[in-house]
Amino acid sequence: MSFDVWRRAVACAVAGLLLVGGTARAQEPAGVDATRELETRASLEAEAKAAEAAHRTGEAFLLRSRLQKGDFQDGDRIVISLLGIIPFNDTLTVRAGKMLQLPKFAEPLSLDGVLRSELTGRISSYLAQFLKDSSVRVTPLLRLGVMGEIGRQGYYYTSADVLLNDIIMKAGGPAPSSDLNNVVVRRGGEIIWNAKDTQVALSDGISLDRLHLRAGDEVIIGAKSPPFNWMSVLQIASTVAGVLFAFVSLRGKL
Repeated sequence: MSFDVWRRAVACAVAGLLLVGGTARAQEPAGVDATRELETRASLEAEAKAAEAAHRTGEAFLLRSRLQKGDFQDGDRIVISLLGIIPFNDTLTVRAGKMLQLPKFAEPLSLDGVLRSELTGRISSYLAQFLKDSSVRVTPLLRLGVMGEIGRQGYYYTSADVLLNDIIMKAGGPAPSSDLNNVVVRRGGEIIWNAKDTQVALSDGISLDRLHLRAGDEVIIGAKSPPFNWMSVLQIASTVAGVLFAFVSLRGKL
């Protein structure tokens, strides 16, 4: 899938947010998390239409799937800080069926179809049914696998607004044998971002959220091709020459 047009659109959107929202960011009330770095439903809709118009079918599928199913999977973790009458600070796990059970509340909250940028609003609306004076700060955590030529292979929980570079460094950084020009992102055994597109994401500093990653995705760091070994070639050639010489000599004696 092509990444260039989408990348330029993202860059323009980010620049606009920085110009328009720079002053307002400092005035945000305490207890409400900033979600400016997370993709909104409107921005995803615009990106999906642009991808479809440019016949970037793979990218369009990722966007439409995200819009329909949301960002959350069973087993995801969410850091929640509740301020007010009932103070609360904990990391909760999304249960089967994309349900989030907040302590002290009987009914679980469904996160089906909810984007990360919508999480604060969804939880705030839920709490407003029970609490009159409270504010909430939420940080959704994304579980990603980092595999291949990396310092410490494994699955890591990280916030979705971090850069792709950051999750690689969190996993111990590139190994001496790693090739950062050969990094792909895989979902369920299928490559969703190829090496060329991922290289753009690494060089431009694009976040996990803007890559539309979800829990269970894997970042695979490839290995460098082994250097050409002339000594091995000479040894093989010498062996072949010896065999041929012996064969010719044997035929001459017959």
